[in-house]
Amino acid sequence: MSQAADLYTILRFYANRAKTPSFTVESFIGFLDKYAKRYAAERPDLAAWSEDTARKVHAGLPALAETGRCSMATNEKGLIVTVSQYFVDLVQQAYRNVEEMPELPFPDEAFLKVIVPTAQLRNLSLEADLALYMAAPQGSPLPILKLGFSDSAGAILLLSGMVPKKILELALLKARHYLRTHNNKEYVLHKLAPAFQGKETMLKETVNQLLVRPFDSLTELEKAGDFSFPFWAYFSSLVKGDIRKKNDQLPEDIAVLQAVLLIEFFNNYYKGKAQKEREAETALRNLDLQLDKPPFHYSMDDIVRMTDTKGVPLLGQFNEEALEEFIKTKTTKTAGIDQLPELLITHGLNGERWFVKKPKLLPLCVKLLGEARPRVKTAITQRWFKLMSDYRSDPAMEDDESFERELRELTANFSPVLSALLQEKILFLVHEELDGTDAGIPEAGRLFYKGALAPMSELYLLSRRDLLTDVKMLLPFWYTIPFFSGLIAFFKRLGRKKPQDRGTKQESKEIRRSDPVGREEEDSPKTQTVDRKAELKKAARSIERKLVPSGYTLDAYLEELEERWNRLINAQAKANLAEDVNSLIRDYLRKTARTLRAATFTAERIEDLAKTLSESPNLVKIQARDSLRLYIQLYMVKLVLKS
Repeated sequence: MSQAADLYTILRFYANRAKTPSFTVESFIGFLDKYAKRYAAERPDLAAWSEDTARKVHAGLPALAETGRCSMATNEKGLIVTVSQYFVDLVQQAYRNVEEMPELPFPDEAFLKVIVPTAQLRNLSLEADLALYMAAPQGSPLPILKLGFSDSAGAILLLSGMVPKKILELALLKARHYLRTHNNKEYVLHKLAPAFQGKETMLKETVNQLLVRPFDSLTELEKAGDFSFPFWAYFSSLVKGDIRKKNDQLPEDIAVLQAVLLIEFFNNYYKGKAQKEREAETALRNLDLQLDKPPFHYSMDDIVRMTDTKGVPLLGQFNEEALEEFIKTKTTKTAGIDQLPELLITHGLNGERWFVKKPKLLPLCVKLLGEARPRVKTAITQRWFKLMSDYRSDPAMEDDESFERELRELTANFSPVLSALLQEKILFLVHEELDGTDAGIPEAGRLFYKGALAPMSELYLLSRRDLLTDVKMLLPFWYTIPFFSGLIAFFKRLGRKKPQDRGTKQESKEIRRSDPVGREEEDSPKTQTVDRKAELKKAARSIERKLVPSGYTLDAYLEELEERWNRLINAQAKANLAEDVNSLIRDYLRKTARTLRAATFTAERIEDLAKTLSESPNLVKIQARDSLRLYIQLYMVKLVLKS
């Protein structure tokens, strides 16, 4: 024995020596007692078993049985112990012999003269099962694999650890043995020459490599190269035909037939694997190229749903593990110590996560600024015009800090992605890294001032004073005369105080600051809140009458609109999408509902809200845009009516 003489090792040794997996405990104790006393002087580790042997064996067996390394049963002969590892050891020894003598057949139960218990045997078909087994192999030698071949080639026993490399090595050794006998080398070269015209030198080199360096041939077979794959295909077909022509097939012939069947299987397996790897590499390159295209920012859901030019999902061309490895590499691997990775992760205001290519981050900000600027400018102009028309003012008109705050709030409403990107600390790092390189964006220089993000007014190229001047030019001339405007404002304030003088509980609502969807900051009592809800519901009913066609109820029309934009076939997926959209609408309206005023809750206003929400990253992929926007509007109306 080559290892420490523990009880389990001695049990295996005795089983192999007795050539049986099962034996009585008494016979084992008798053997161990004699064996330990005989070799105690030479093997000190056996000395402990030379005394009180029976007690020690009976004390140690239950622990081995609990761990599954042996089993115990009682019959007329007494206590029987069975060592399941016996069959594994038997198969291992048989393959050692095959490796030394390739002319020996692959072991099967007849060759080993044993019957492996069904519980310790796993039957596999070479053609139907082996590829699936390789995708999810077992972790232990038991059960033993019984691999069946077609064409009356029988079956062989092997261990899980031999698949795929060891069994393929042995198959190549048997193929080499075939070439070395009966002048088969010249026969093979002669028969294969017509199939490889113009490549005779490569043919001879490949055959000689199998004869001299068979394990190098295994490496070439695994690569499934342009010459290697057809060579092994033709070679396997030739040898199979040669053996099947024999009337009396010897065990040695069956072993060669099994070997070429294994070679043929693995040749096709590695060819298919190489093809899938090339397809996956191509798909990942396509994915990488798509990340360079608008809208430049993608969520993980967006990436998973990407397709190739034929509309085939890319994820089907590579598995999830490959995608995770691609994302991990792109977001962590850098070209230098002071450089950022190629793919950057940005975070939204509500916990969203987007992936943006490093060279596209600054252009994306510039693009979003250009898209948001007219909407922001229009929103401020309209609000200021309305306030000044009512002889009221706002801090944002007079104070730069308040103006900046309003610009940030409008940005968050109109372009959540832009608002999130402008808060990313890596924005300036990207600018520093790319500035002055071919990837640098000249117009992105205005995003920064003295190492920090420029003020929002500079990013939008909007001047508070210029906007105020533009608004005043839209008003009649007397609004710009301080005396007249101040006098009129004084009387209007008196008019708003009259309800208080009459003892009513209604208080005036001075709008200090509002966004384009009607946001207000006000301190209203509970009675005003009730009145406000009633006014909002009244406005919502007016919008409902305007948007819902005759003959429809609000709920019925919502269901029809949902059918138009929600085109998923799977019922559960369709229900999930509808709930996700409804949740987004509820969350979006919740942010503005507490400050909505009935005067601003109009069909035009909710149309603007719906357009903004439908262009968010979560909804931009839905195709039926018009139906989706109308659905969002009516769902908002429904939420207000139920509030």
